[in-house]
Amino acid sequence: MKITLFHGALLPASCRKERLFRAACAAALGRKKTSPGELNLIFMSNREIRRVNKQYLNHDFATDVIAFPYESAGPRGASQPFGDVYVSVDQARLQAKELGHSHLKELLTLAVHGTLHLMGFDDHAPADRKRMFARQDAIVAALLRE
Repeated sequence: MKITLFHGALLPASCRKERLFRAACAAALGRKKTSPGELNLIFMSNREIRRVNKQYLNHDFATDVIAFPYESAGPRGASQPFGDVYVSVDQARLQAKELGHSHLKELLTLAVHGTLHLMGFDDHAPADRKRMFARQDAIVAALLRE
């Protein structure tokens, strides 16, 4: 899977770790990381993610992460491009401060979270949320060697 980052210039200098973000998404993809297709990790401001949230999900507020899977249009189920993960750099900074950890850790967590959504994880029911958060926390901890 090709993993491409967009708007990395929005990240603080200490968080511009493209290889780490690619590794985070690849870890969340698991076995699918070797499949054809692409995952786009797009960093944006709160203003921009609010616009995306309103336009595509009819929610008029900024959020931390949004994941959009691509429709499969290939012949007989062939793997096609995979999806986009939008991450708010501003919201990640606020959440990192609230949670008492680094901006980088929160950005990685959101990148993994969005990728897990593309993989079919859900966080609406308590049991699903617990499973998803355990997986994302394990991936981020392994990447940061905590």
